[in-house]
Amino acid sequence: MSADDTSTTTATIAGQVFTTREMARLARLTPSRVRRCVHAGFLTPKRGTRRRFEYSMHDLLVLRAARTLLAARLGPRRVAEVIGNLRRALPPERDVASVNLTVEGDEVVVSEGRRRWRLGSGQLLLGFNLPPKRKPVVEPLAADYEEDDRAAYRAFTRGLALEDNAPEEAKDAYREALRLDPTAVPAMVNLGRLEHVRGNLDAAEQHYREALSLDEDERTAAFNLGILAEDRENPRLAVQRYLAVLDIDPDHADSHHRLARIYARLGRRDAARRHTRLYRDVLRRR
Repeated sequence: MSADDTSTTTATIAGQVFTTREMARLARLTPSRVRRCVHAGFLTPKRGTRRRFEYSMHDLLVLRAARTLLAARLGPRRVAEVIGNLRRALPPERDVASVNLTVEGDEVVVSEGRRRWRLGSGQLLLGFNLPPKRKPVVEPLAADYEEDDRAAYRAFTRGLALEDNAPEEAKDAYREALRLDPTAVPAMVNLGRLEHVRGNLDAAEQHYREALSLDEDERTAAFNLGILAEDRENPRLAVQRYLAVLDIDPDHADSHHRLARIYARLGRRDAARRHTRLYRDVLRRR
């Protein structure tokens, strides 16, 4: 979320986190398998720069929830059907990423804490229904990491809900998300923005830079650094930073718009006209 835009939705904020290759690495799948999951319909990335897929933290959690199904040799289309059935079975306030899925025999079993039930019939499973012990599909530590990911996502979305009415509590929620997942770039950017709007420019810059150190293509952090330079009345540094955003995304309309304004103030009329034209071209293509 940029420092001068407080209306961005959760999907927009979290939709620019992972590339297909990163998703594959984090979920221990091949990039082609990740793309097949997209085509099957249970992953819903946005299209970003150069039409590349951009996946949210929620996409990653859903993929991890589905990974045991894929490891059990269910095809992506069958997994998509299971995910769809699960979404219909869960209450509206519950999310697919908040449960664990396993395949036992020919059935998918849903685990919510100590509660286990068969997805097809809804039948609850008691202790004596537990399957015999067997080698886990993934390393034992992976479950702990995945639970931390879910908790980090919940903290992140709690922060979003608190921003308008309780910004200090929102910052605490983002800090909790980062404690659970130090690589949670969206939480880092939003924490920086909350510091930014309160005038804590040094703290804001630190968070933006940390986000960029984790993801050098993080456009929002790069753009907010440009706004921060303007707030410090350093237009030449702001120009460098907005140009850096355009290196990441040549169609970043707000950077063209701000560059046009700064160049006009600096008396560089040709550059101002050029970025005004590019800004209008981007808007026309949308």
